[in-house]
Amino acid sequence: MLLRLILLFVIAAIVMMVVRRLKVSTSVPRKRATIESTTVRCAHCQVYLPSKEAVSRDGQYFCTPAHADQARSRT
Repeated sequence: MLLRLILLFVIAAIVMMVVRRLKVSTSVPRKRATIESTTVRCAHCQVYLPSKEAVSRDGQYFCTPAHADQARSRT
């Protein structure tokens, strides 16, 4: 009697594992996050950054306002 109960439990566990794997494999794959902005290079330190985060002055892009000020003081 005990052997049948253990066998039934093992079979049920195997069936549950198979069902879970089938459920995961048939699910819709997730889309990866995409970057929707272009990258620009800081005119002072040459670091690339998203254009949304860049500071634009005199037609050039900078990573921080301090770099934009430094470039302005050089000219």
